[in-house]
Amino acid sequence: MKHILVVDDNKTNLAVAKNELSKEYQVTPVTSGFQALQFLEKRSSDLILLDINMPEMDGKETMRRIRERKEWARIPIIFLTADSSPETEAQCLADGADDFIAKPFVPKVMLSRVSRLIELSELRNGLEERLAEKTKEVELVTLNSIMAIANTLDAKDVYTSGHSNRVAKISVEIARRMGMEEETVKNLNFMALLHDIGKIGVPDMILNKPQPLTDEEFAVIKKHPAIGGDILKSITTIPNLHYGALYHHERFDGKGYPGGLKGEEIPFEARIIAVADAYDAMASNRAYRQALSNERIMEELEKSKGKQLDSEITEVLIKMLTEGFGVADNGGAIWEK
Repeated sequence: MKHILVVDDNKTNLAVAKNELSKEYQVTPVTSGFQALQFLEKRSSDLILLDINMPEMDGKETMRRIRERKEWARIPIIFLTADSSPETEAQCLADGADDFIAKPFVPKVMLSRVSRLIELSELRNGLEERLAEKTKEVELVTLNSIMAIANTLDAKDVYTSGHSNRVAKISVEIARRMGMEEETVKNLNFMALLHDIGKIGVPDMILNKPQPLTDEEFAVIKKHPAIGGDILKSITTIPNLHYGALYHHERFDGKGYPGGLKGEEIPFEARIIAVADAYDAMASNRAYRQALSNERIMEELEKSKGKQLDSEITEVLIKMLTEGFGVADNGGAIWEK
């Protein structure tokens, strides 16, 4: 059985959590951050439920100390707090928690979230173990599974259905027009298909929020490139597969994230994906606006050259658009003149 460490200074909360979770997991309840660290010295855990507001050492400090230790750093952590506001949830995730449960918690909801996070953690850990042990053929099968996850993520965001596939098709067309070797183009296709896989770490309520995001929520969104890069960086079958996920929000002028890279510091493949990604964002419907016309998109692309986007790559896309490439009303890509 998987093990859950529950940390809360309220013994009633500990009893409720243990009663519900013990149906499916081994559960160890402790009443302080210090006790949690002492427990982890003796044995690891598969997930930690961690109260934020505790005396002496609060949940955030406890999590910081856990994340500092290499052998504990990847244990999923769910914060527990009585503040159920979206702003607090966003801040918890921005601070590094994997999920958030409001107190008083509903036992079945708690169990569902715990089960989901353990499943995602198993997927990540399983990928790392299998990719270290298996042959190239098995690694490619695993990669197909990741691509299925990417498609699922597109479905998770109701405003970007089919986005990853369209970005991949646009990126491949740009690359071929720029004379890239076919093997490199094939690798770029995988990078583009998986460029948004880090959104697996972004809550649905933020991805699908129709109103403008708060600063805290945008901080959570900005974590998805680093999350995606971390998921993909151990896959060596396809060279530099993580480039698309990690660098597609870098800007040519150095004002992007997560690394603030500038110009040719940004990998060339990621610069192509950034152009394709920007185009599809403008060519698709969003909660706050309808898709822009090709004429308006070309105007915006012109403004972005040398600032957000690589000028040479952007020129290739603009030429494609003048030749009739676009996106169908149903969201599918049109690749015929």
